[in-house]
Amino acid sequence: MIISPHARDRMKKKGITEEEIKTCLIDGKLTIQQMVKGEIRYGKIVELKDKKLVVIYTIDKNGEDRIITCYPIKKRGLI
Repeated sequence: MIISPHARDRMKKKGITEEEIKTCLIDGKLTIQQMVKGEIRYGKIVELKDKKLVVIYTIDKNGEDRIITCYPIKKRGLI
């Protein structure tokens, strides 16, 4: 798994761990698949204990996941 500088910045600012990213890639539901700038980008979402996590990624030519960005979606009723 390769994490872009942008995704690392988002992880730091939003309190997202690499373990949460891995969980999303393994257990998350595929919600987005689109062609952007000549590459297929995927988006997965997973429900964690305190948030829903979205991970946008692509797969490089070696078959490795490259994380483009990630962000949490707060669950309703939680502040």
